[in-house]
Amino acid sequence: MFHFLIFVFLNLCLCSLTTGTPSVIIIGAGPAGIAAASKLFENSITNITVLEAENRVGGRINSVKFGDKFVDLGAEYCHGKKNNIVYELVKDLNVLEPISDVFEPRVYYSNGSRLDPVFIEELQAVILGYDSHISHFNETGSSIGELFVKKYNATIIQKYSGDSKKIKILNEALRLAEKVSLMIDGAFSWLDTSTVKHYERSEGHQLLVWKGRGYRTVLDVLTGAFPDPERKLPIEDKILLNKQVSKIVWNGDSQVVVHTSDNSSYNADHVIFTPSVGVLKELKDSLFTPSLPSSKQDAIEAIGIAGVMKIVMHFETEWWKGDDVIFSFIWREEDLLNIAAEFSAGPVKNGVSWVSAITVMAKVPGNPNILIAWVTGDMVPDIEQTSLSVLKDGCNYLMNKFLGQDYNISAIDQILKTTWRSNHHFRGTYSYERAGFENPTVRHQSVLSDPLTDVSGKPVVLFAGEASNPVHYSTVHGAIETGRREALRLIDLYKH
Repeated sequence: MFHFLIFVFLNLCLCSLTTGTPSVIIIGAGPAGIAAASKLFENSITNITVLEAENRVGGRINSVKFGDKFVDLGAEYCHGKKNNIVYELVKDLNVLEPISDVFEPRVYYSNGSRLDPVFIEELQAVILGYDSHISHFNETGSSIGELFVKKYNATIIQKYSGDSKKIKILNEALRLAEKVSLMIDGAFSWLDTSTVKHYERSEGHQLLVWKGRGYRTVLDVLTGAFPDPERKLPIEDKILLNKQVSKIVWNGDSQVVVHTSDNSSYNADHVIFTPSVGVLKELKDSLFTPSLPSSKQDAIEAIGIAGVMKIVMHFETEWWKGDDVIFSFIWREEDLLNIAAEFSAGPVKNGVSWVSAITVMAKVPGNPNILIAWVTGDMVPDIEQTSLSVLKDGCNYLMNKFLGQDYNISAIDQILKTTWRSNHHFRGTYSYERAGFENPTVRHQSVLSDPLTDVSGKPVVLFAGEASNPVHYSTVHGAIETGRREALRLIDLYKH
């Protein structure tokens, strides 16, 4: 009888550990945080508090009304269809379309001419498809930049070795090649990005846009606010804005305590931490008590994050042609060194103006009269601090210099800019794998995703966000996957 009572007692204790309604704090109301909250709600775990440092919901999704429709200051494109949770969530809602059925960037030279279409088609295939161009040329420890230049010299440079005019353009086009790679990887230099990538591309069109609604649509789908508001989950009621976390204390007790910079504190059984790896890089030594284990600190160091900037321009009239999608720019060497003399306003580095950091200008389907200039490279932090009036003048200068011969460019009447790198709540745009940190036995994103546990092994602090996704890092669908992953970790823990 005594043994039977002990058996019943132990089973009751076990049930108390794995059932009930735990309290959960989610740090960050971006796609990972919202995905985690919605999945918990769907499984009846409703004792949730979401602490958001910004004064808005969305994280690195930031859709704002500009012109007739919405533009995305953060995540903009849904990349592919297969194995893409974003596409799966919205595929039946008629909210996505390809940016263009025929993707033919217009590449212009700084003397105002559009480069020879036959020649530029081959150049575009190399530069704009840089990632696949080197995919069979991998060398562990090499950077994208080192490997690309090696392949570039051995192929297209070698092919035109007898044509001095084209060789000159090809050498100048290397700047565009690097800037395009930085758009994709989000680094400040292609010497910092590794050629050994574990990213798995979702099949299908890589530039699906939101028909003027903005990427925020997927957040509304996650919370149930779209397409049927009657089915909306009460997640909004759980979100506290302007709550910057200053300390996470997770050792010893069964609960974790989260302190915020306004001297508030919150207790819970679990915390799901979703801010960017840029925040972790800046605060990892002060944010956690006790300190993060060395393996996680090493992973944070190995994962890169820098910044890509957008300048969003609204024009009095839509001066480009209907089949124009993206303009890209190649600077002649002699013009590059003369920019600062022609246009002296704004940051200058090594004698070259910030204007040269504008990589492409792309239209926004579904929102007329708008172009977005994408800015890359190590001048991004300085350009983020530049006034809107100087940015407007610089974009006007660039467009007239490159496109003025073929287009009657109208004036910019409104302009917006992004400041992801400068913002302490993000410290960058999206993560990448750093050159020199390759490890054949360790996936740094997986190490980052490992939860911190108490003495009993229960996960106390859990990690989500795109940088903790080993195959879909740098994307919204990767972030959503991780939010759901950590929510399911808790759901499984508390199943009867």
